[in-house]
Amino acid sequence: MRRLFISFALLFAVAFASAQEAVSTDSVAYLEALRMARETSENTSKSLEERKIARFKQFALEYLGTQTLKRDPKSDIGPLNEQALALYKFINAYEYQLTISNKKARQNVIETFKQVSLANPLFNDPNKEYVLAYITNEGYLTKFSLDTDWVAAYKEIERIYSAQ
Repeated sequence: MRRLFISFALLFAVAFASAQEAVSTDSVAYLEALRMARETSENTSKSLEERKIARFKQFALEYLGTQTLKRDPKSDIGPLNEQALALYKFINAYEYQLTISNKKARQNVIETFKQVSLANPLFNDPNKEYVLAYITNEGYLTKFSLDTDWVAAYKEIERIYSAQ
């Protein structure tokens, strides 16, 4: 019995080491972004708004990963890294614009970011109820579609706000 246990432990260690090697440095951005979002969304010492924003990031990243694998199970993680970084930049830009805007301008900021998100679908997912859940839920400040090409959306936001 003890030998069996040791054999399983060694097998697990070898499998874990192989899995660690498979997760190359190329996948760090996506996986780290997902880890950070999960950690923040579950951290009760953070404000409710911070946790809600982190929950959106988590769901958006999980959606990206799931849809990418559905499309191409052998797909490279490079595009996911780009999307993850752009998602964080998009939301950081959103939070920044909200903090520098007066109360009247805040609604314009929210609407602009929402429209940019909607105008840049990545997968053209027909399940609108799911991908638009954050837009239709009044309890969230992140009024964005899960089905967003975050790279294109962030570029558009940069263009809009650099012109001001």
